[in-house]
Amino acid sequence: MKISASKLELLERCPAAGALPVVWEESTDAQLAGTARHRYLQRAREVGPVEALAEIPLDAPWRGQCEAIPLDEVPDGEHELAYAYDVEADTARCLGPWLDRAYATTDAEVSGTLDLQVPGRPWQVVDFKGAGEVTAARDNLQLGFYALAVARVHGLDEVDVAIGYVGHHGGFFWDRARLSAFHLEAVAERVRAVVAGVRRAAAVLAAGGTPDLATGLHCQRCPAMRMCPAHVTLVRELVAAPPSIDGLPMLSDEDAGAAWVRVELYEDLLKLVKASLRARAELSGLPLPGGERLVPVLVPRRKVTDLDKLLEILREKFGAQADALVERSFSAESLGALVRQIAPGKGVKKATDALRSELEAAGVLKATSFVQLRVKKPASAATEEAA
Repeated sequence: MKISASKLELLERCPAAGALPVVWEESTDAQLAGTARHRYLQRAREVGPVEALAEIPLDAPWRGQCEAIPLDEVPDGEHELAYAYDVEADTARCLGPWLDRAYATTDAEVSGTLDLQVPGRPWQVVDFKGAGEVTAARDNLQLGFYALAVARVHGLDEVDVAIGYVGHHGGFFWDRARLSAFHLEAVAERVRAVVAGVRRAAAVLAAGGTPDLATGLHCQRCPAMRMCPAHVTLVRELVAAPPSIDGLPMLSDEDAGAAWVRVELYEDLLKLVKASLRARAELSGLPLPGGERLVPVLVPRRKVTDLDKLLEILREKFGAQADALVERSFSAESLGALVRQIAPGKGVKKATDALRSELEAAGVLKATSFVQLRVKKPASAATEEAA
């Protein structure tokens, strides 16, 4: 794993996470919302809030958040600037704006993209977060890293840092701190320690050993989670012997707290495990206990690409009732209800297939498919049921 600013606190808790193989995953909703908020804040300065808001899709979950941000409280500055800090030379360089995390860095560099940089006396570094609180600004290693990089590039002795929290329903508040030269040096030492810890863990793995692994709620943000030996062990334990809930009322508060963390991890692990197993099952199926089999079945799906043209065709065939049944949306049920008017009984399927082909040829329906997993009974059991 290339060490980035956003992963520093995770790697400080578990350096091995930076040495384990990483499984690529699509950006989460929170990450997409964060990037969209940053872009809105920049565009609001460039073209105005009304125009910037108009650039956000109406159905985007973060639109309401952006609209509620009090722009007069947000300082003007440079957005989405990427930096790299060299832990060996104690120097930094600015890589540029809006690089989309495509950093060209050396093995000695840690990189990251700050949300907002505000030049001044003192300079200010701002990180915007969603509703969930993170480590306070004064001790936040990710924010401290940005301050350190800015200080090294511009020769600063102190930098102001701030976290701007954007709530789901418009709430907004600041957490601010000033980092002196002593604070910045402490941040540099923490970053160097993280890099050294990851390197030691990588050396242990290269020698065929298992580095020390620290599990906890921080694992939820770890991109190496599904490759982690500690979590593979948890999954094997769960599969081999599902836990009993009989003894839960007898747990001490300390054990209950530990169990809570474990359950949180199980939930995340089960999602990852299910996604991995689903990918395997979609290739050729999986045998299930008892002789059954999980098999991939291609299920057809059609997407309306031009509803107005679709309705025009249906009105010619079925009159005004097409509008009453479709109601500006389309489903297989509404199409079937229309077809049954002219082809009842056994002729419905043939008439429906013919109409679908006509709609696809007209360019108002697009045929797609998705894989659905179904449990298939073993041949002997199917034969007995038929008998």
